[in-house]
Amino acid sequence: MRASVLIVLVPIGFATYGGYIYYRLAWLHLQSRQALQHVDDELSKHHEYIPHLLLALCDHVRHEVWAIENVIQARYRSLAAVTCEERMMAATHLSEALHHFFRVSENCSGFHADEEAVLIHMQVMLGEQKIAIAREYYNHVAQHYNEQIERFPHSIVAQLGGMRRLASFEFPEHASRELAGIES
Repeated sequence: MRASVLIVLVPIGFATYGGYIYYRLAWLHLQSRQALQHVDDELSKHHEYIPHLLLALCDHVRHEVWAIENVIQARYRSLAAVTCEERMMAATHLSEALHHFFRVSENCSGFHADEEAVLIHMQVMLGEQKIAIAREYYNHVAQHYNEQIERFPHSIVAQLGGMRRLASFEFPEHASRELAGIES
């Protein structure tokens, strides 16, 4: 009698624990998709400000056409990116291009006197900070998910469930310094 009860209860226990692990991994994966969607939403808002910024600063950085073209190309690549990895890479390049453009524009005469340019510049910088925070949250969730699917017995359930590692955003050098509160 006892052996038959164990024969029934042990597989049920393993199945229940496996179901719990799968549910937990699926929940973490959903959290990462929601965090990535938040990054995409912030990037979409950010993309709307870039043409206004370029128009406002065009008079000040007219002699630095390459900086403007670099931002335009980075924005286009960011909008055209399809896969998650492409979006991450394009967003990083856009952030780097904007940061360089800001350095060029701030060195130009008349920039600080143009209130519209300064206001749009501040909006874009605020957007960059929101994107950096959203990226950091996504990276945190993705890292936790990746750690979970590599642990035993989670790795077995993840493999059976077809769950794969998630990519993470690489932060540009200036973004990591700004999040830490260090001016570049």
